[in-house]
Amino acid sequence: MKKIIFASLMLAAAVCFSGCGSKVKKDGEVSSDTAETEAVTESETDEPLATERERNIVSTEEYDYEVVDGGVIITSYKGKDSNVEIPAEIDGTPVTEVGFYAFEAKPDLVSVALPESVTVIGEGAFADCQKLADINLPSGLKEIECGAFAGCISLTELTIPAEVTRIQQQAFTACTGMRTLTILSQDLKYEGWGLEELPDITVFAPEGSAAAEWAGAMGKYAVY
Repeated sequence: MKKIIFASLMLAAAVCFSGCGSKVKKDGEVSSDTAETEAVTESETDEPLATERERNIVSTEEYDYEVVDGGVIITSYKGKDSNVEIPAEIDGTPVTEVGFYAFEAKPDLVSVALPESVTVIGEGAFADCQKLADINLPSGLKEIECGAFAGCISLTELTIPAEVTRIQQQAFTACTGMRTLTILSQDLKYEGWGLEELPDITVFAPEGSAAAEWAGAMGKYAVY
């Protein structure tokens, strides 16, 4: 089983790196999301001038984070608690994103309580948290990025709020324990989340919704 999960995670990583940009985790190497500066050139966008953002990582006992556009992005969780409640604010600023691989491979993490202020769960945010069994997704959540929950083998059910507009590829790859995924949105499209490899999962979705159509085509659909 471990070999199967590892192979699936390696596949997810390869897809994420090719589909979500060139990125390297936590070891100080340069990447498009983790470099000390971030730049967008004219050739990459329609903007006439390059833009650049200096990163300013703040470190506390439990978290590393940065403040971007008036919101806190958690870049790393440094604690060892099994049950984590992420604060709604840090130093008076709302927490809006769980960032790039922020909780990756925390071996003792069992549950996470996300505040309603969170709108993005970043790439690989909870990847390979093999004991994670309980996490709430806030009603205002907008996006779940590539591989966010890949390898969370103890996660058995999840409800995707109606405000989520996109879930990126391989978000649930190797979530072998998942049995129920409830989609509240009428319009959410499927973008290779990894459900194909989960034979025991049932997707609950509104009748006539986009999720009902694609889950039905997979043979995994049930109306709620």
